[in-house]
Amino acid sequence: MKKLLVGATVLATLTLGACAHNQQTDKYAALVNEAKAKQDISKETGNIWHQRAMKKPYVEHYLEEAEKARLESVRLANEAVRSANAQIAQTEEARAMTPGWYKNK
Repeated sequence: MKKLLVGATVLATLTLGACAHNQQTDKYAALVNEAKAKQDISKETGNIWHQRAMKKPYVEHYLEEAEKARLESVRLANEAVRSANAQIAQTEEARAMTPGWYKNK
């Protein structure tokens, strides 16, 4: 009975975590779509904020920076997974080893 209760709790936790992650992704996509739609309206009216030093308008610049940050976060997450896998592999490999100062019986 305890195993069933623990299993149900873990499953519920993972399901809720996955739902929260999907909502964050959807929120990002919604914000990007909203910014693009409003930028299109501004282009139609001819009122686009732009500095001389910037090659792109503010909205396009910030959307580009957000995409770079999202790609960078995915790259860093993949690097974290690789490091975690390497740690586990090193631990598994080291279990079979014995230090040189141990005497074999």
